[in-house]
Amino acid sequence: MAVLECHKEVHTDEGKQRQAALLAFSAFPELKHVILVDEDVDIFDSRDVLWAMNTRFQGDKDIITIPGVRCHPLDPSSDPEYCESIEDKGISCKTIFDCTVPFHLKDKFTRAKFLEIDKEKWAEFD
Repeated sequence: MAVLECHKEVHTDEGKQRQAALLAFSAFPELKHVILVDEDVDIFDSRDVLWAMNTRFQGDKDIITIPGVRCHPLDPSSDPEYCESIEDKGISCKTIFDCTVPFHLKDKFTRAKFLEIDKEKWAEFD
């Protein structure tokens, strides 16, 4: 699985995030899933990635599947015994999860800002 951060600066950038996922599949054939997130998501923090998936993703609109392609040969789910749609061992379905905000809605998806706190005031340090 890979998480890719995408930055959309103008409306014509919409769709390039999905092209990036296709390029990732091309560069690393064993890759099975790609999660796309906006630049305000920390790709190294799984909680932040899951937050993006829960707040910026609709399964009926934002999931792209590519069935019947070669994947990792050691994936136990890429076996005809696992799923009848799999024709041969090592064939799988690659999936893109587009958890980016559509460009025209970016202003409605700004993250809340939190006030800085004085840690000394609320916690004792030894």
